[in-house]
Amino acid sequence: MLWLLVSCGAATAAVTASEQQVRDLFKVMRMEQTLGQMNTQMATLMQQKLPCVPAAYWQGFVDGDGAAAVTQRMVPVFQRHFSGEEVDGLLKFYRSPLGQKVLTEMPASVAEAVQAGRQWGQERTRTMLQELQKKGSLDAQGRCPAAPEGDEAEPKPASPPVKKHHIRHKTTHHRKPAAKPRSAAPAPVRS
Repeated sequence: MLWLLVSCGAATAAVTASEQQVRDLFKVMRMEQTLGQMNTQMATLMQQKLPCVPAAYWQGFVDGDGAAAVTQRMVPVFQRHFSGEEVDGLLKFYRSPLGQKVLTEMPASVAEAVQAGRQWGQERTRTMLQELQKKGSLDAQGRCPAAPEGDEAEPKPASPPVKKHHIRHKTTHHRKPAAKPRSAAPAPVRS
């Protein structure tokens, strides 16, 4: 009975995707080409930020085996997150006409979606600033207005100041006894 339970449990457990299955998925998904394009884009941005670096360096950076190295590191990641059966399902999908269309159209559709989100954010920010300016919460430049003149009250801290505690350490040398306090003469009275 125990053997039957163990063998049924093993049969239902997900089988880890093989390295070859994951590599086949990467090939169908054109993963190395995508990573190569990202590498080129990154090198172009870095070249713009660091014009003192010779162009030959950046060409070597792009021509390196970066995409293959990243792909090698990605294989175990996919193996941890997808079973062999799931990778087979992904392979079936990405080999289908719809899967191929997703691979072809996804970069452009994501770029357009990002642009649409950016435009929405800019419009929303403009509307918010206009509303806050109408209410007087912000000045014409979109900043918090200065305190009115004559209002010289200093802002109070949000929380009471923290007292610093000094730690005294024992010393090994001897100290002189403290002098006795002198009695102070009474302050003259002014009339």
